[in-house]
Amino acid sequence: MNNDNYKFILADDHKGNKVLAVIKGELSTELVSHAKAITDTRFNVVADQLKKIIDSASVIEKDGEQSCN
Repeated sequence: MNNDNYKFILADDHKGNKVLAVIKGELSTELVSHAKAITDTRFNVVADQLKKIIDSASVIEKDGEQSCN
């Protein structure tokens, strides 16, 4: 999924661990190294919605490519 300058990435190790990332601009190691947990309580409503999405999403392989369901 790509929306203008945004990228949405899901990683799933099939052990119950997942990461959902929203990237504005270019993904780089420097950007990842500055990642922090969000503690702003104003984010709680969005976080609850994202929990439902990530719990129901998984990465599957189709014809040699990985995609998200």
